[in-house]
Amino acid sequence: MGWDAMDEQIAVEILQQAILSGIQFIDTADSYGQGQAELFIGQAVRTHKKNSGWDRSQIMICTKFGNRVLDDGTMVQDFSPEHLMKAVDASLARLSCDYLDILLFHSPPENFDWANYERGPLDELVRLGKIKEYGVSSKSVYGAQSVMNAEFGTVVEVIFNALDRRVAVVLGNHINRNQYHVIGRVPLASGFLTDKVFLNDPSLFGGGYRVKIPDRDVQWFMASANKLAFLSDMPGGLTSNALAFCLQNSCVDVVIPGVKDLSQLNTHLKALEISSLSDDCIKKIEEVVPTVPSWWLPT
Repeated sequence: MGWDAMDEQIAVEILQQAILSGIQFIDTADSYGQGQAELFIGQAVRTHKKNSGWDRSQIMICTKFGNRVLDDGTMVQDFSPEHLMKAVDASLARLSCDYLDILLFHSPPENFDWANYERGPLDELVRLGKIKEYGVSSKSVYGAQSVMNAEFGTVVEVIFNALDRRVAVVLGNHINRNQYHVIGRVPLASGFLTDKVFLNDPSLFGGGYRVKIPDRDVQWFMASANKLAFLSDMPGGLTSNALAFCLQNSCVDVVIPGVKDLSQLNTHLKALEISSLSDDCIKKIEEVVPTVPSWWLPT
């Protein structure tokens, strides 16, 4: 759903190699492939459980709930306590796990009333040991800000990359920042922060979610990403350095790039080998792309 089909064998192989390579955090959702992504992760977990010296506690699994498909195929959002309980049990079964490290509300409305949401069922899931923490995967940094304002949960997942650095300002200075773990999603700007961007034709990137991005956003992404071309001349290339920028930024705690094949995984792992970007490099990134488009900002 959103990123084309995924071969089961390739998916499980990527997950197994990721775990063997030391990756400790896996982000997913019950709506990714309508549960298929969780099944792939569950298969990888079962395989590694068979290996001596490895146990589930060596990785953190974060999944999301709230999007479900009706009998007629319509997708609806449902954050009710009843669906919450069913969704958690279903995710645990697909993931072959006894507990979830993190459960997130999946892209709820920006005006969601967090202050008055009944937290009892979530706290009960924590008490039962089915989840360790909960929070929100927000559509925007401003939605995440509302979550922090209401002191709901302990985790927020939000967009952060070299082109969209609003998290540093909007959340980084928030009075409740220290109460939260911040997961940085879309660290490669939906694929625009890769060497393929220099093709200047987003249709060559493949299908999936990108075809739904408005044309003026695509044009801004293309122009802005090409301003960061100097990162491609540095050891590791554009992709690895764009990830390194996120990894070393204190405003996020975890970075979750998507992976579709082993070559992408290996490219991402190279980001861990890059020494910290210099202050001059970071300053240049901020100068050539000073802010996001005006139409992304709240009115």
